[in-house]
Amino acid sequence: MRVTACFFQLRSLLTMGDEDQQWVKYKDDYHEGVWAKDVLEIPFLEGFFKSFAEEKLKQGKPWKALDVGCGMGKYTTRLLRAGASYVLAIDVAAEMVAGAKKETEQFLLAQSGGPAGIGEAEFHVCSAAHLTSIPRIEETTFDLAICIYLFCNLVSKEDVKQALGEISKLLRPGASLIVYELHFVEYLTGTAHERGDVEYVPKADGTGYKYFEDEGKPRTLRIRMKSGRQIEIVNRFYTLSFWVTALSEAGFQITQFHEPHTSLTDVPSDAPSFMRHYAERPTAMCWVCTKVSQ
Repeated sequence: MRVTACFFQLRSLLTMGDEDQQWVKYKDDYHEGVWAKDVLEIPFLEGFFKSFAEEKLKQGKPWKALDVGCGMGKYTTRLLRAGASYVLAIDVAAEMVAGAKKETEQFLLAQSGGPAGIGEAEFHVCSAAHLTSIPRIEETTFDLAICIYLFCNLVSKEDVKQALGEISKLLRPGASLIVYELHFVEYLTGTAHERGDVEYVPKADGTGYKYFEDEGKPRTLRIRMKSGRQIEIVNRFYTLSFWVTALSEAGFQITQFHEPHTSLTDVPSDAPSFMRHYAERPTAMCWVCTKVSQ
């Protein structure tokens, strides 16, 4: 049976802080994207979704997914395209949720004459730290959760741990979690370089960022989008030791760790110059985990 309807509900559970508001201001630019997403992030994650869906197909089981920090719906639609029967997409910014809803509606409309089996999506305005407060959402019912650049936007270790605990409650035993985050090397060493396409704002005192000392501290990043407009965002990084501990405490076993990267030959000829810089350094890290306990 083909499912084409989407059910949307907006529910605000937290008042947004300044760093949540940054995505509201830049939602159109972020939806447009940057070259790094097209060349590196999107192909990497689509490959994971495809492999996950193929395994579920072999098992003959439908699967449900959580898109936590869904933004403008870039990966909500890709989860549906991969074969998810249901996607619950959450973001703390109402404007982002509205954009994700529109993106998904357009995607489903485009699929109306295509093959059967497209699932449904539901959207909520909600903090990642309060997922189980969403009405009618049952615990231990989801097979996959994705968090794409979610935790670098959370302001403390406590918030990260609480969000991981909430996600764990909604996943069934054996379910998968994929966490795609800013690489700590990029956070610590990123500086301005040619053409100013990507620029990390230095410390006010001129000293460099340190791995342990600056864990969880905000750092401003300026990015020139495809449109040519420059946006400015604030993010954070957390140490490897913190990630291992926090994931374990939330009931996850780490099964894979990736440092997605590209070679110079992967960079399109019409890409901006900073992509050549990205091809030579780690910019992201990806944890793939399995839910092992309640």
